[in-house]
Amino acid sequence: MYRSAANNSMQRTALRAAADAERRLTMRHFLSTSRLTLSFVLALVFPFSDACADARAGEKKAQLCLLCHRVESAVGAPTLEQQPSKYLVAQTNAFKSGKRIGPEMQSNVARLSAKDIQDISDYFSSQRAKPARFAADPDPKTIALGAASAKQLNCASCHSADYRGGKDVPRLAGQVPTYLVRQIAEFKRGARPHPATSAVAEKLDDPTIEALGTYFGKLEP
Repeated sequence: MYRSAANNSMQRTALRAAADAERRLTMRHFLSTSRLTLSFVLALVFPFSDACADARAGEKKAQLCLLCHRVESAVGAPTLEQQPSKYLVAQTNAFKSGKRIGPEMQSNVARLSAKDIQDISDYFSSQRAKPARFAADPDPKTIALGAASAKQLNCASCHSADYRGGKDVPRLAGQVPTYLVRQIAEFKRGARPHPATSAVAEKLDDPTIEALGTYFGKLEP
């Protein structure tokens, strides 16, 4: 009788031990599966983690740029936010090599590595641009002249229908108007090359150039 009770107790202990072992095994399998599932989900949700890391690295490196390149600046430097990264890389390299002239820019980018330039470009490209500022509301007639001139010059064929650019073509929408006026004037006189400059662009008068800068600057970036 005592032996039977002891055997039953041993059997119950063995069954509990087996059940505990099975639960531990099941839990380990669940945790392992959960980690794999979580990794898979994160990979789907955040497929551009490397690009995000580059943009974060670029934020620190871009602080010098923001001394001038902001809508509040009085120097008329262009805003860089929401510009295509490829375009920013190309222009920075152009300043660094001397293909594009700008003493301040050439000095500031001289010591940047290729990684620095890419990080900074990725950062600005990932940021939402602020609308351009105007001292007073532009004359509607000036905006109308700018819109008509942009259509005549077929600017949208490269800069996209909303003039926000893409790939290696810059955003014009919401850009600093005084900067745009300077650049269009340089294109006109050949001081800066433009791949799509036509005979029409070369004949632009000053009021039309001003109107183009105003029209593009007034657009939502």
